Amino acid sequence: MAKLSSRGRTCQVEVIREYDVETLQRGHDVRWNDGQPSLTVWERTTRRLMSDGKILEKRDVRFRPNPLCTWEDPRGEKHSYGWKIHGTLKAGLTAADFTRIYQAPRKRDGSPSPWTVTSGHVAAPVIISQRRIVAAIQSGESIGFCTECGAERDGCEPDARNYPCESCGQHAVMGAEELLIGMA
Repeated sequence: MAKLSSRGRTCQVEVIREYDVETLQRGHDVRWNDGQPSLTVWERTTRRLMSDGKILEKRDVRFRPNPLCTWEDPRGEKHSYGWKIHGTLKAGLTAADFTRIYQAPRKRDGSPSPWTVTSGHVAAPVIISQRRIVAAIQSGESIGFCTECGAERDGCEPDARNYPCESCGQHAVMGAEELLIGMA
């Protein structure tokens, strides 16, 4: 796979959209109508506008855990489908236009855009939902969350602070209970 920065190109704007398990299940039910659970419990789509005008897209997912497989991660296996060309920016449009388009409210109902926009590949602000934190606490596993990238980390005490993140390397992992207390 070629590097994203090949041929001297750089990322101008990045947009991210995450899907939770309820949204994925609704989409599955509409498409298949088979009464089965969706195969994934989390998805993230990332699109980047590169300096050469190409729009690249990457899809990351977490599959539903398989209770019969004892060697798998009990939360489900993560998988990235890698970067692919999604399209090319139309002639005459700029990075500012790309940003404006992704920030615009939805046309059908005027609701806010589901996309989070970042400029120049600066990490998007991380929002860890209260529902996700409560689910981690109720699971009984020692789960923490990185406040920099939103990744989960196992082996965190409930009052953990500033543990190193296995995904981004920052010392920003907090225990789920500590995050919940901080929200109050």
